[in-house]
Amino acid sequence: MKVIVAGAGEVGYNIAERLSRDKADVVLVDIDQARLDAVSETLDVQTIRGSASHPAVLKDAGLDDSDMLVAVTSSDEINVLACRMSQLLAPEVRRAARLRDQLLYKAVSEEVLKDGLGLSFVIDPTSLTVDNILDFLDLPGAVDVINVASGSLKFVGLRLGRSHPAVGRPLSEVLPRGGGNNLLVVAIYRHHQVLIPTGGTVFKARDLVYMAATPDHMPEVAAFFEIEWKTVENVFIMGGGEVGLSLARRLEERSGSLSIKLIEQNAERCEYLSRELSRSIVLRGDATDQTLLEDEGVADCDVFIAVGTDDEKNMVTCLLAKRLGATNTITRVNRYSYAPLVSAIGLESLVSARVAAVSAILKYIHKGVVVSVATLQNEDAEIAEVAVTEDSDLCGKSLKDSKFPSGAIVAGVIRDGACFVPRGDSVLRSGDTLAVVARSDVVHHLTKKLG
Repeated sequence: MKVIVAGAGEVGYNIAERLSRDKADVVLVDIDQARLDAVSETLDVQTIRGSASHPAVLKDAGLDDSDMLVAVTSSDEINVLACRMSQLLAPEVRRAARLRDQLLYKAVSEEVLKDGLGLSFVIDPTSLTVDNILDFLDLPGAVDVINVASGSLKFVGLRLGRSHPAVGRPLSEVLPRGGGNNLLVVAIYRHHQVLIPTGGTVFKARDLVYMAATPDHMPEVAAFFEIEWKTVENVFIMGGGEVGLSLARRLEERSGSLSIKLIEQNAERCEYLSRELSRSIVLRGDATDQTLLEDEGVADCDVFIAVGTDDEKNMVTCLLAKRLGATNTITRVNRYSYAPLVSAIGLESLVSARVAAVSAILKYIHKGVVVSVATLQNEDAEIAEVAVTEDSDLCGKSLKDSKFPSGAIVAGVIRDGACFVPRGDSVLRSGDTLAVVARSDVVHHLTKKLG
């Protein structure tokens, strides 16, 4: 596969890095030579200086023999023009563009937008970020939540407390794969390394444990991690930008009993938010003002969500909200490098528009669906959805008799539109789709062998 990536910023760099890891032929285009020089020092990809919207640059990048163009520059206009020019020069090449201006999505539907602009795929970072936040609200306190098969299977990562009864005990003893057990531990992050567990894997304190379960069994996940399962009723949002506004709108569509308070400093923006929102209470003020938070009852807050554009302020306000009694927090980070720092200071529920954009693009590019398990961790494990065909070696075999490589585990089976967590005696059928969790050094060979 050959992919041209327009834009060598954080998103473009991460896409190029992941594709080159999967042995794809990557050409990275940017107008900033310093960025390209930095990329060349760390990645085995071809770089070209220039604007991807210019036909000569696209031809130099080898558009004619490419499979896809991914436009993720900082300019929506350049992204659209690059894709449009690609359509004129090489119509068979797939085209994906990141478009951040929310007025585009308000003017026309996404499908009309794609058709009108000649795009195969559109990445809307705001919607992706809001979707991620809403996933966290289904299980407040989670470090990571990933949906597979349109949400019919969830991968939830939570930290194991030091006093948890599973600490020091093997997986087979804590969660035996017998009848009535609907949970499956699919990955453990420990000391910055990923483990694909076996029955003999012993849990340790502070392990980041990833568990697979269907939505109906989320209360069981909460019970295992000793989290009180309750419906979120009181939400604070810090930041009235596009993410904050979109999140408040989505929350207003939920139960009418949900209390939503949105804090924004800019007076003019507050007036606009008040007109756009029907049930949310818009507060003008600084979310780092302790008196404001106390007066507005942050101590009774189920989840405090900081989605401003300033990473440092997002972190500070979440720390303050936690100190004042907020049960859970969700922090938006714009710089990917901040993720380990934010986690280290105790703010482990993180969202990032850039990481969400990278995951969405990679999912589209691969078609077989490859997404990161630990979205904001070190990306040492991935989920691959693999189809079982009639002539597949897997068809008709039980899971325990199927030969999966070390470092991989089948976490879910999608069958006839429904999903279940399999056991060793589960027999695979033609038409099944397997959600396989594997270390990154295994997944490429796995999908090539089974896809």
